[in-house]
Amino acid sequence: MKKFLLHIFSILALVFLLLFLCDLYYSKIYRDGIPRNKLHYIINLKKESFDVVFLGSSRVANHIDTDLFNKLSNKRTINLGVEGAGLNDNLLQIRLLLAHNQVKTVFLQIDSNLETTESSNISTAEAMPFINNPIVTAHTKKYNPNFDGLYYIPFYRYAINDAKIGFRELFFSFLNKKPGIDPSVGYTPKFGNAIPNTPLVIMGEKTILHGNSVLNEIRLLCKQKNTKLMLFITPFCSKINVDPYIQKMKKLAPDLIDLSKGYPDAMFYNCGHLNDEGAKKLTRELFESTRNQLE
Repeated sequence: MKKFLLHIFSILALVFLLLFLCDLYYSKIYRDGIPRNKLHYIINLKKESFDVVFLGSSRVANHIDTDLFNKLSNKRTINLGVEGAGLNDNLLQIRLLLAHNQVKTVFLQIDSNLETTESSNISTAEAMPFINNPIVTAHTKKYNPNFDGLYYIPFYRYAINDAKIGFRELFFSFLNKKPGIDPSVGYTPKFGNAIPNTPLVIMGEKTILHGNSVLNEIRLLCKQKNTKLMLFITPFCSKINVDPYIQKMKKLAPDLIDLSKGYPDAMFYNCGHLNDEGAKKLTRELFESTRNQLE
């Protein structure tokens, strides 16, 4: 019996050691590799200065042509929008960004992300290789109920997020393979038009939280860092009646910059995203509507 227990203990010890070593090497490869996503890019930024930073979901990544905005404004601009990102992810992004860099103005795109304060793919997956970063640690501890397992169990954070930070992504990081979109630019254009012939959707039927605590944290952080925060909404296609929803948004955010109108369906890639032609028009209109506030 004693020999059997010793054998079991030896196997468990070996498994734990292997998990620990895998965790160690995965983290080192991610930490030392070139940034393959925008969160890693932000973590690597130190002592940089930006005039304008755009934050949000794919409705920023696909909508704000930073090269065009740079030419129009003569400012240093970066698009940090990420597909699937929510306000909680944007909060983590801006905490990391403002910890070691200066930003004059942050444009934050809001819409249905006002309906939740929960984390999504950035905070729960892409941040995990950097969980020992004090800002990532604090954010994960506050917003992820699974913090203890992620932080203390070796390799657990990689195992449960294999789709985002598993072996395939590790292999690309090991090879220092550059991402398809340069994170220092961040604009991901869409081409074509695929508006479905579907019934009208009324966004006004959705519920907005009465005071979004994460948005309040973003406002407070920007104020503390002397960074101007500007909230804006980008267009939806004609199949979506967004007006009732925007009226609710304006009660929560009276300073909202409303750019939801004036875009024919030909300028959309799908009902929630503009194509490259529409994105260029939106970029120009956003600049024109805020140029006096950027001086």
